[in-house]
This record gives sequence, structure tokens and C-alpha cells, in this order.
Amino acid sequence: MRWLALFALLLIPLSMLRASDDEKPQKVTYAFTPPAPQTQTPASAKAKSAGCISCHSASDAWSMHKSDAVVLGCTDCHGGNAAVFLTDASWKMGDPRYAKLRNVAHVLPRYPKAWNWPSSANPQRGYTLLN
Repeated sequence: MRWLALFALLLIPLSMLRASDDEKPQKVTYAFTPPAPQTQTPASAKAKSAGCISCHSASDAWSMHKSDAVVLGCTDCHGGNAAVFLTDASWKMGDPRYAKLRNVAHVLPRYPKAWNWPSSANPQRGYTLLN
């Protein structure tokens, strides 16, 4: 009897076994971000961190890496726009001008509520989120 059930399964067209369009995961497209370079000059890496450190000033080192062997700018790993600078130190987090700069400088989350945006606190069970 088992062989009969197996034979019946082989007669089902493969197209019937595939997921319907509604069940398939949606294709997500991302803006192209080049990979972090294998080699770059410290000046180039600093340029990729310049705007970032205008707000994020408390770091281990200019590149967040204590070793001089790691020559990466902030945007090489974290993305965002390093050309955006905090020009007025009096702007605080609640200031709409600060929020506008923050949103232009950072890569914004696809699911802001799930990621507690604009808080930097990671969500509980973040591994269950898609992105």
C-alpha cells in the first residue's frame, strides 16, 4: 500500500506542490551599498566618519577599533550619510532640527515600531524580525 501512495504522489504535477503567489515571501530590494573596502587610506576612512562623530563623539577610537590595522569608516559598516554634521551643539534629541538631521544621517529601520525607533534600544527577540 505504501508504494501505491508514493506512486500517487509522483503523479502530482510539481507546479501543484509549489507555494501560491500569496504564500511566497515578498522580494525585498535594498539600495546598493558597496562592501567595506579591503584597503583604504586613513584619510578616506575618516571622511566616512566625519559627520558621524559630530554626534557620536564618545567612542573607543576614531574608527571604533583600537587596532590601527582596521581602517574602516563608520559608514563602511553601519551605512548612513557621513556628510551630515551636527553644526549646533545646542540642538538636543527632542529638537525637531536635530531629529531631521538624525533621520537624514542614519539608515532608518523598515519596521520602526518593532525596532523602538527612534530609541537605540534593541527589541526583545529581535532575531524574529526580518530586518
